[in-house]
Amino acid sequence: MKVIVLAQDESHVRVEYPNIRVVCPKDEKPKIKANWDKNLKTSIHGCIDNEGKWTFTQEDTANRETFCRHLDKIVENYPEYRVFMILIDNSTYHDGDMVREHIYRLRMQGKNIKLIHFPRYCSNLNPIEEEWRPFKRDIHNEIILIKEELISAVVNGIAAISTASKGLLSKYFPILFG
Repeated sequence: MKVIVLAQDESHVRVEYPNIRVVCPKDEKPKIKANWDKNLKTSIHGCIDNEGKWTFTQEDTANRETFCRHLDKIVENYPEYRVFMILIDNSTYHDGDMVREHIYRLRMQGKNIKLIHFPRYCSNLNPIEEEWRPFKRDIHNEIILIKEELISAVVNGIAAISTASKGLLSKYFPILFG
């Protein structure tokens, strides 16, 4: 029976309004033009195996439904495996009837998924957090005005972190990879 260990997490990328201070002559109405879309955001479900292979699902938001789609993508990307040990945080959308029923349906298809939760408020234990930091830092300094630019920046950021992740899980959990 082939078993795979994956670390999973979400990252939320959002473009926010800048703080603008405007000075104008008394009795004149200030004119400000801004092209910022307050809904310019995306969420990424991502997981990594010990070989450095990433599985990503990009959605407008993160919830139980999108997490279930991400589980489907994981199973699809690892067809040779039957047991999936997924190390996850305690986000509310990792639990609930919808997620349990979805995992049960996958189990009926011969894919046994076991969610292993990190302790509460211990995100530093999740190895994938180490990969999100430079990814978010690189996107943080870009000027992004439309959703397509945001998605492009996310795709490029993911490509950049995908290259240097081999052995990340064994560094955190040497007992699992002996």
